[in-house]
Amino acid sequence: MKKTALVLQGGGALGAYQYGAIQAIYERKTNFSPVIVTGVSIGAINAAVMLGGKYGPVESLKSLWNHVKMDTLPFFPQSWQAKTSKLGNPNMYYINPNYVYSPLTAKSIYDIRPFREFLADLIDFKQLNQHSSELVVESVNVETGALTRFSNRDKDGMTLEKVISSMSIPPNFPYIEVNNQYYWDGGLFANLPLAPAINCLEKIKGNVEREIIIINLFRKNATLPETIADISDRVKEIIFESKLNIDENFFTKIDGMIDLFQEIDKVLPQDSDIRKDKIYQKMIARKKIHSFMKLQYEAEGVEGTDNFTPEAVDSRIRIGYRDALSKLDNLNKPLE
Repeated sequence: MKKTALVLQGGGALGAYQYGAIQAIYERKTNFSPVIVTGVSIGAINAAVMLGGKYGPVESLKSLWNHVKMDTLPFFPQSWQAKTSKLGNPNMYYINPNYVYSPLTAKSIYDIRPFREFLADLIDFKQLNQHSSELVVESVNVETGALTRFSNRDKDGMTLEKVISSMSIPPNFPYIEVNNQYYWDGGLFANLPLAPAINCLEKIKGNVEREIIIINLFRKNATLPETIADISDRVKEIIFESKLNIDENFFTKIDGMIDLFQEIDKVLPQDSDIRKDKIYQKMIARKKIHSFMKLQYEAEGVEGTDNFTPEAVDSRIRIGYRDALSKLDNLNKPLE
């Protein structure tokens, strides 16, 4: 039996790639039902809509990404169309009036009320909080700087404010109040919510195959930047990309240690004091992650995070769908 965790990175409008990939996963994996879905920023939005959307996972995500597309201006080239979102996306956010009248005292550049109202209508939070899959979204506490994880397994469940807090990137969007604390986009702390996915899989007992599917949005490689604007964009990409290669190397070492401890446990006398050692007990309790499937969006970088033009959104959906199908087909290909 396979138990799957789905991990969704943040990346603004690049998140359309995740929708395309998720659509392919549902098509290829019969009765796909991850035990946990984790997300940051737009990954948190995609995750909440996938599990709590009123129209089912794929159709709800389709509704989301059709909704956030911006109307294009006639006769404007695509590069100019993309920049119009700086003035607002009517379906998501508009310029905060306080920022216009008093930019030095405003708490954000944009007001996200349109997107908040849309999500409130699209997501059934009762369904989300009763879902068989756990949802974890990550935000960062503005005052303490600490990473905070919100889950639909929490006593007070998942709420719209918790989901939105994970995408509230400053200074564009305002910090969000949750239980008298204030939160910003979790990507400021870490843009890949991998730890809660692994922790969830490790708690599963029995002889199961543990799988993690990761969908990254920020590219690792790019051409050498030539201008200040290019340099600024490249710095953001390096900050927000996942560093997953470090994690993969770490887990390879951990898996080797798990195998070693299992072999030691077979020959260790039952009355040995080593069995009482807390570190030994933790290592014996560790579970291996048997497979990673990583999808990486490479077509563009940080300049695309606020490009909600139909051409850009549709392109990312197609690429995500194509990449996921290719990866899944290769994984299922019989050995020669």
